[in-house]
Amino acid sequence: MPATKQFWDSNLWAYLFIVSTDPQDVAKQSKLLSMLAATPDITISTQVINEVANVLLQKFRYDDKRVESIVDHISQSVEVQPLTLNFSKKALKLRQKYTLSWFDALIVAAALETNCDVLYTEDMQHGLVIEGKLTIQNPFIVQP
Repeated sequence: MPATKQFWDSNLWAYLFIVSTDPQDVAKQSKLLSMLAATPDITISTQVINEVANVLLQKFRYDDKRVESIVDHISQSVEVQPLTLNFSKKALKLRQKYTLSWFDALIVAAALETNCDVLYTEDMQHGLVIEGKLTIQNPFIVQP
């Protein structure tokens, strides 16, 4: 069975780099670290990098140097695809067809255009299959 190519949304990366003692955050970090260790093929887009940087700078007040280090760490760990005009055009169609926000549609388009099988995110409908190719999964939903 071929390995699953995964796309990780920005919220997952933010959990990995925030400092929190909240039990829910700690559990999410643990789950994501396990997934990261077991996953050989993760893709993200530059949009994900930008969103993570923005959250860490604005919400968590990390300084620029720390965020730069985190961006370097992420970009050295996974495949990073630049946003392209094709991604934007595809996102416009996906936005209407699946009733997605603009930025979610860009994430979905990037995942599809990079041939990912799974999009891990907390922000979209768990279990939704896009274009018969990409399954959206919330990694924090406990499966029966």
